[in-house]
Amino acid sequence: MTVPHHASTSSVSARFLQALASAAGLFLVASGLAGCASTTPTRETSQAYAIYDVKAPDVAPARLVEAVKVGLQKNMSAVQINNGIPPSPLPQRAPRFQLASPLKGTGLAALAAVSGQSLQVPTCEGAIMTANGRDTSMSKYGEGTTFFACVMPYEGGYSVNIYSTFTKASGAFSAATLGATLARTVTGDSSQFIPRTINDIVNGIKATGATVTLTEAYP
Repeated sequence: MTVPHHASTSSVSARFLQALASAAGLFLVASGLAGCASTTPTRETSQAYAIYDVKAPDVAPARLVEAVKVGLQKNMSAVQINNGIPPSPLPQRAPRFQLASPLKGTGLAALAAVSGQSLQVPTCEGAIMTANGRDTSMSKYGEGTTFFACVMPYEGGYSVNIYSTFTKASGAFSAATLGATLARTVTGDSSQFIPRTINDIVNGIKATGATVTLTEAYP
């Protein structure tokens, strides 16, 4: 039986991290590191994006959309797809995603600001497809990854935008998180799989015969 790509890599990483986390947790107890900075409960979120220009004069839009969907399905625990219709007329220049606050102008926005939280969500005006994916395979260790992707047509082709967030908890949130904090010095964290997901999407689009060019990215 063939094991799915996402399941094989993530499950192996999770088992390896579990073993190291357990050992690291025992080490912490034995060496009395309760007062170290590494044990301070800390939650960190990192954002990244990549924008690609796609030239596909002989490729049906549905094939491009399918390539994005499959690339996410290979790597995410859950995926949600929304298929739209192209704008009329098509924009002359390649459009770009924007970050917007759904709470802007409300009392909830003020409460979020006071608590030090900033809620922004990506939006793609005129997209024929938007996709949201979430990887929860490492949530036990305080890690989580989300992906947002969209396909926006314009006169010269398509703009494919990919936005990701990676959240990592470290320190003494729980025994598993505490052990994982030290284990990451050996294994790294699951953010290393974000480029793999992007590559799966890009390679899937290229497989349709389209030409794909990276035009903007961070970091």
